[in-house]
Amino acid sequence: MEIQYIGEHLFPGKLGNFFVLLGFLAAIIASIAYFKAFRAEDLSEEQQSWKNFARGSFYVHAFAVLGIIATLFWMITQNFFEYQYVWQHSSSDLPLRYMLSCFWEGQEGSFLLWSFWHVVLGLILIKTSKSWELPVMAVFSSVQIFL
Repeated sequence: MEIQYIGEHLFPGKLGNFFVLLGFLAAIIASIAYFKAFRAEDLSEEQQSWKNFARGSFYVHAFAVLGIIATLFWMITQNFFEYQYVWQHSSSDLPLRYMLSCFWEGQEGSFLLWSFWHVVLGLILIKTSKSWELPVMAVFSSVQIFL
């Protein structure tokens, strides 16, 4: 049983934790599916099936990363100081333009920003890489696991 204090905001933390787990699992699944699609025979039904599954998993991963970012921005702008990252990297005296920079000020935020731009690049690669999509995205989604 966890202790709840009056005025404590637990929902953003639980929501952020959900998005982190969802993003991590989706990146693992996308990586495995892209690898399976790459190893399947060219133009086979199996390859297309794995490719579609991998794309869907990467889209879920992209959604989860955006969810993490939105949750962190919400926590920073609402001054939920019960969360260590918000407490260490922001202040209620800061104007909004500086609160936004609190997002990437810490190491975790920097990795999250890096992960966001990696997701953007991955989505561009899915749309433009044609025949190179499978091998490139197999490696690319594997890197997302570690980010």
